[in-house]
Amino acid sequence: MRKKLLSLLSIAAVAVSFGQTYTTQNSGIPSQSFGAREYSIVDPNTAWITYFDGSGGQTYPKYIGVTTNGGTSWKANLVSNLPSNALISDVGAINGTTAFIVTAPAAGSAAANGLWKTTNSGTSWSKVSGVFGNSSFGNIVRFFDANNGLVIGDPINGKYEMYKTADGGNTWTTLATAPSPLSSEEYGYVAGKVSLGEDLWLTSNTGRILHTNDRGATWNSYFSPVDDFSGETSSASMSFSSSKYGLLIDNTAVLWVTKDSGANWEPLESSNYFDGDISYIPGSEGIFLSTGFNQDSELGVGSAYTKDNGDTWTKIDDGQQRFFIGAHDCKSVWVGHYTTDTKGTGGVLKLNDIPGCTLATNEQTTTKVELKAVVNAGTLNVVSNKEIKSVLVGDLTGRKLSEVKSKDVNISALKAGVYFARVAYADGSYGTVKFIVK
Repeated sequence: MRKKLLSLLSIAAVAVSFGQTYTTQNSGIPSQSFGAREYSIVDPNTAWITYFDGSGGQTYPKYIGVTTNGGTSWKANLVSNLPSNALISDVGAINGTTAFIVTAPAAGSAAANGLWKTTNSGTSWSKVSGVFGNSSFGNIVRFFDANNGLVIGDPINGKYEMYKTADGGNTWTTLATAPSPLSSEEYGYVAGKVSLGEDLWLTSNTGRILHTNDRGATWNSYFSPVDDFSGETSSASMSFSSSKYGLLIDNTAVLWVTKDSGANWEPLESSNYFDGDISYIPGSEGIFLSTGFNQDSELGVGSAYTKDNGDTWTKIDDGQQRFFIGAHDCKSVWVGHYTTDTKGTGGVLKLNDIPGCTLATNEQTTTKVELKAVVNAGTLNVVSNKEIKSVLVGDLTGRKLSEVKSKDVNISALKAGVYFARVAYADGSYGTVKFIVK
């Protein structure tokens, strides 16, 4: 195979006992030693997952899991019409019924590449036309909101293969601003992304990081501290708590920190973390979770959290394998684990508590966020009951037209039509509102 598809080691399932820290949830996939890998979390109740094979069989499960009750029950649906050589790379959900998956060839090529859509909670899937071809390798799907999303594959013809939608995935067009690879040997990874709000970071086999904070309109290229994000000798996991601040843990047990979106990294002296996966807990103040799943790792297996952006870590458990993390907020954090039988028992753990971590939405739910756009004599006035940091104006294709650090935008040059304003609030959240120029 031309690229390493998954970084998970083949480890036999072991019998473990869980304390009060995690609640075991039944993932539903009818295979033993399989578990949750990639997550697309819509809200605290609604989440979608892909699965990994931890049995050592090197198979790629053609199932997609979904819950609409916070994981109390998961349903694993077989995507029965996929080509036999296809693997499910990533999942991107809009709500509890509508989601997309990207597929790529586990072997060979041709029809294994594709973008697939469901509108009935995964019961059936249809292939989306015009996205990926026989020479493609699909890696990523990411929705920034219910309308705007990106689909990304390996480089072709000197650019990463990227498509965008501005209408919820009904139509897709080639992203003209897609970045170029470092060389003809560079490629991305299956689900090789970190996302937070409007920001998206991509990882590669060269250790390079590609970053956009405007839905792909512009890209920056940075070099990470590792040679390869998922290679045989070099690998790493990273996560960001803001557009600037991020942590990276490599497979040599070094914890790295960046304060400029990934442009520069420096070691962070700390201990008690793990080097399997790392994830920021959205909405929290500097809380990250790390897991360890490789028993041969210098750091071992288990899970730990930090409440001070990585300076100090507290172990949750030690000596028990914990896998890939999906987090929506303090109360909605999932960690992958093994199914214990062929009935779908286990496969997902839900974290019960991180001391001192409170829901970021508590304050926001008490006061409804108001947002409206007023067009007046060539000026757009954005009005909100929250402090506005900046306003980006774009058209309905997703193209950025202007951005100002103000709530007032000069739109005198715009032609008649429908546009949107993306508002960045001072607290780090975002809002979007449409407006009409007559």
